[in-house]
Amino acid sequence: MKTLDYPAQEALKFDGPLASSIVCQLKKLKWAGARIGFISFLTFGLTTGVGLYLLAPLFSYYFFGTFRFWKYARLGPRLLVYAYSLAFGYLKGEFSPSVSLTLPPMSKPDLSLVQINPAWQNGEACADCGKCCKKLRCPLQEKDHNHCMGYDSFYWRYFNCGRYPLHQGDIDRYDCPKWVMRA
Repeated sequence: MKTLDYPAQEALKFDGPLASSIVCQLKKLKWAGARIGFISFLTFGLTTGVGLYLLAPLFSYYFFGTFRFWKYARLGPRLLVYAYSLAFGYLKGEFSPSVSLTLPPMSKPDLSLVQINPAWQNGEACADCGKCCKKLRCPLQEKDHNHCMGYDSFYWRYFNCGRYPLHQGDIDRYDCPKWVMRA
């Protein structure tokens, strides 16, 4: 039996506009899958109760970037109330998530849309402002120093925090002194 002398690397060569489009779609699928997984696990935990205990290390990773859930166990009740209030607000139509499932995760806003206000004195940091977190009553905001305990975690990057602000409405809603829209 004769075998073809065709290198496997040539068969796996993946370039061109179609390949680029496929890769882009696969990335979007990955980001959507990660968000849907998070929402599914959260829904399971909130509806069953016992799921919160079973998935505690996973939720600790999602919200705090570590599997050491015992470090943040005291925040469990506040996170639970916050999650229920967001879910009820969504079901009542009071708000809708502003992040599409297929958007890439981000750790900072799109600097082609916004820039730091020239009057802002704290460089790139939010310093002790926390107006957006206070208005939302975010349970991840550490009260003493207005520090986010979930900074750059999965939740931060995949949902609103990491890409805030998206538009002028976000800046106005939270009366944010740090960001201004680019002209």
